[in-house]
Amino acid sequence: MTKFLLTLHVLAAIVAVGPVTVAASMFPPAARRVPAADGAVALGTVRLLHRVCRVYAALGVSVPVLGLATALAMGVLGSGWLITSITLTAAAAGLLVAFVLPRQEEVLEELDAGRAV
Repeated sequence: MTKFLLTLHVLAAIVAVGPVTVAASMFPPAARRVPAADGAVALGTVRLLHRVCRVYAALGVSVPVLGLATALAMGVLGSGWLITSITLTAAAAGLLVAFVLPRQEEVLEELDAGRAV
């Protein structure tokens, strides 16, 4: 059971956290290119990157859930490496929810307002 949970945890981390990391890092340069672009394609790209961040962030909840289940099955809930991992994961999720996603929404609203003029 431990190997199965660990496999699910690692797959969830790759599938859920990877796209958020890439999309969040691609968002700022894509947003900076929108004013110079004439078409809606550049703005569509920025919207898509924001949607990827939102959707995969929600899917990312499965990563710590499966991680805790794996740690419980392994009997390592009190280990230092696990506590450190939980702390780093919580910090990353907090930054994403408190700063990255709201700022992306603000940028999208500004870009939409600039397009409407």
